[in-house]
Amino acid sequence: MKTYEGMFLLDPALASDWSAAEAEINRVLDRAEAKLIGIRNWDDRRLAYTMGRHKRGLYALSYFQADPAKITDLERDVHLSEKLLRALVLRKDKMTDEDIQKSLAADPPRSTSRYDDRPGRYEDRDDRADGPRGRTDAPPIPKNADSTEGAEPMAEPDGDNRLNDKPDAGATDVGTDTTE
Repeated sequence: MKTYEGMFLLDPALASDWSAAEAEINRVLDRAEAKLIGIRNWDDRRLAYTMGRHKRGLYALSYFQADPAKITDLERDVHLSEKLLRALVLRKDKMTDEDIQKSLAADPPRSTSRYDDRPGRYEDRDDRADGPRGRTDAPPIPKNADSTEGAEPMAEPDGDNRLNDKPDAGATDVGTDTTE
């Protein structure tokens, strides 16, 4: 039996009923004949992209012991479950019981996603009022940006738009015979 860490992403409807979410994880682990060490409700968060019809998901962290041959069965059961959206299972052989308990007791990491909708995430972004990307030296944007009034006309290109009319002194054409 090996020790595994499992991060389960559940249907957000289970966020209000943690016992039902825990029962679903236990059901999947029991089918794989795994022994649960510990489980922790992490958070109900907005997903970076929709999964089916879900825009949010409930994350649950768990540690369990299982036979390595049963992990594929566990992953198959996760895919077949309507309440479990995804699961990530990692082998954690080098973790001690104290490390597992510390991990379960620690707070979940704060989301750094640009999709995070927690209040206060962008409170320090008041520098954008000064101009584009916070630059105070940026020229002001005209009130009527569609108008070309007062704008300088674009210069027409000179000649046939080549940089140099003369060929390079050392350049030769490929495939030409230079011997006479």
